[in-house]
Amino acid sequence: MKRLRLLLLFVLSLLPLQAQEPVAPVTDWLATVDEASQQIVLSWRPSADTQAMGYHICTGTPCLYYDTVFGRMDTTYICTDHLATERHTYCVHVFDSAYNASSLTPAFGNMVLSADVPRCDTMVTARWTPYIGMPGGVAAYRLLARLEPYDDEYTVRAVVDSTGPFEHSFAIAEGTIRVWLKVEASGYDRGAGVPPLVSTSNIVAVERRTADTAEHLDILSIEYDSIDMCNRLAIDVDTAFHASPYTLWRSVDGDPWDSLAVLSLGEVPLRYVDNRVTPRNLQHCYRLAVNDACGLNPRYSDSVCIVVPTPPAPAQAIPNIVVSGDPANGTFLPRLRGLMGDLYELYIYDRNGLLVYSTTDPTAGWTPADSNPQGVYAYSLRCRFNNRRIKIFTGSVLVIK
Repeated sequence: MKRLRLLLLFVLSLLPLQAQEPVAPVTDWLATVDEASQQIVLSWRPSADTQAMGYHICTGTPCLYYDTVFGRMDTTYICTDHLATERHTYCVHVFDSAYNASSLTPAFGNMVLSADVPRCDTMVTARWTPYIGMPGGVAAYRLLARLEPYDDEYTVRAVVDSTGPFEHSFAIAEGTIRVWLKVEASGYDRGAGVPPLVSTSNIVAVERRTADTAEHLDILSIEYDSIDMCNRLAIDVDTAFHASPYTLWRSVDGDPWDSLAVLSLGEVPLRYVDNRVTPRNLQHCYRLAVNDACGLNPRYSDSVCIVVPTPPAPAQAIPNIVVSGDPANGTFLPRLRGLMGDLYELYIYDRNGLLVYSTTDPTAGWTPADSNPQGVYAYSLRCRFNNRRIKIFTGSVLVIK
């Protein structure tokens, strides 16, 4: 009943009353969107008329009754039943205690922003409706964006004048998860220290739209092979997913992850042999990764680790006496176990420091020639073992003839 009574008074107030002085109208009207609540908020400068009692707000075309604000100094109204994602237009006028009404403001309304990121794309396109009824006109539109997780605040992505076009596209970084957007419409500078009017659109959040990825990826087991000094892995993957390759990553003792291999799909569980193992009580950790069908958003398996033990020291026997002509002891040949074979350098020097023999063959020894006199000779041996350690042996050998 209250609304009906007010509506009747509102209609009557529009009738011309010759005996009444006109009521001073509203100025500096504005429709904007509150950032926190995302509700449309109407505001205006209060009427200068001391007889003003309140304000009528109507919406649409023709101007239909919407609500009434009582109090001459009340200057804002929150449109709780209007969605900020829909476009609305409003008019406001002042009424006095006799319900005489001022002229209506021109229609003014909110901006509506929308945005989209195409599937598997990194280009954001934002579109918005122009602001309606800015007093003095719109000077410019500013499109602001905040990229998650990179930005803490909004930054300007584009400035568009009042003629449009009311859209803008820009590229985002591959790692962007979500983009927050809003548009600000600014009026012209009104001078005399009066700031321009600014209306803000609704806020839009758009996410990177990607495609399906593998349903599962797991490292089933890791075994250290002490004979071949390698890690053998068994891996289970979703073989129905072929959009992106599976990448195996490794970290040793907490170092940064390194790409170890790109796996070819086949019969599961997949087998992989890591020959780049460093035995020394180090922790070798592995995890598997695969991108989605857009080649984005990598998904990782759980990490699986193994501690590779230090191998026992190789057995060694280096003779220090060579008896010339003795079939058993007539050759100087170090007996070493666990040699890797890719590095072996043996040098024999006489007492004057002259090189008398050298070899890179672990199976070849030095048999003194007739020209090598009896006496003490020095040797130097440099070799690599299966644990990848390089050792240098030095000493002397006595030649007896």
